Amino acid sequence: MKKTVMILATLLMASGHMAAQVVQENEAVVVYYMPKTELAITLNYDVVTETPGVFYQYAQRYLGVTEVVTETNTIYSLTGISTQVRSCADMDRAYQVSAQKGFSTQLLALSEDGRLIGYNISPISSSSPVSSVSSVSSVSSISEPMPLLEEQFIAGTTAKMAEGAAKQIYRIREMRLNLLAGEVEHVPADGTAMQLVLEELDNREKALVALFIGTRNVDHKTHTISYTPQKNVNKVVVGRFSQHSGVVKSDDLSGSPIYLSLDATKPSMRQTESTNSKAPALSQVYYNLPAQAQIVIEYNGKEMDTAIYPIAQMGVAIPLAFDLFTGKDAPTIHFNPETGNIQSIQE
Repeated sequence: MKKTVMILATLLMASGHMAAQVVQENEAVVVYYMPKTELAITLNYDVVTETPGVFYQYAQRYLGVTEVVTETNTIYSLTGISTQVRSCADMDRAYQVSAQKGFSTQLLALSEDGRLIGYNISPISSSSPVSSVSSVSSVSSISEPMPLLEEQFIAGTTAKMAEGAAKQIYRIREMRLNLLAGEVEHVPADGTAMQLVLEELDNREKALVALFIGTRNVDHKTHTISYTPQKNVNKVVVGRFSQHSGVVKSDDLSGSPIYLSLDATKPSMRQTESTNSKAPALSQVYYNLPAQAQIVIEYNGKEMDTAIYPIAQMGVAIPLAFDLFTGKDAPTIHFNPETGNIQSIQE
């Protein structure tokens, strides 16, 4: 929805953001903010939990298997890193415009957080979209009761139970071969029925084999690190990742560092006198030319992600000519709320 923020000068004079700008008492002005870009660095990783089977000591004797899980273990594995940008109002870059002849502050449209989005534009339903960050998703297996028969439970010793479970595995395998060869008394009626029977045999065999070799469950997770660029940096540590603990703090040396390098190029403009440190004239509307930044994320000596993004707060504020607003008809101007740049001007 088109929104304007009208604030009395007496309130503005008390604001730290507006202290460098002089306005007359009781003068109504519109205050808006340039956007600020934030990087959302998303880590994708797996949490692998290994659990030994109750018969792992008998895996080689009865199944001839040597690669088994012998103790409970949790391993964290970083699978990928991606970056996105999102923006908000930059409270350190506030601007104000007063009503003057030929210029109507009522036509200025702001986002909900005060970013300039247009002049003389049609009403909109909401402010600009913010880049989304994926949420945590998890997949894990469900534990089931031990898939043994009564005769195996009453065997008396663990060794006897393991022997009975192994015999059950071999019976299932033999039954599967007989089904596929058609050497059974009652053959499934059709292909679908055959498939269901085979799947059930496979599931039961896997459950029994897990009693010997153990289980390996994988949870897929994400974690997002927020970083607000202020200057060019080379391999700054934005986080750490440990194979034993997962995502840890930047100062936790148990994890390997995740490096961010950012190389921004400011726009080349002739209006060098228009800088962020200079208070804008009340009769002017300022837009923003963002810097273009090359961003590289590295982990364990590998380049995990690279991209080029506009960084609003590292750009330059440029005034629009006041003559643009004083013609017979008011122009229609759309600003990009993510970067502060001009999207279109229609006179």
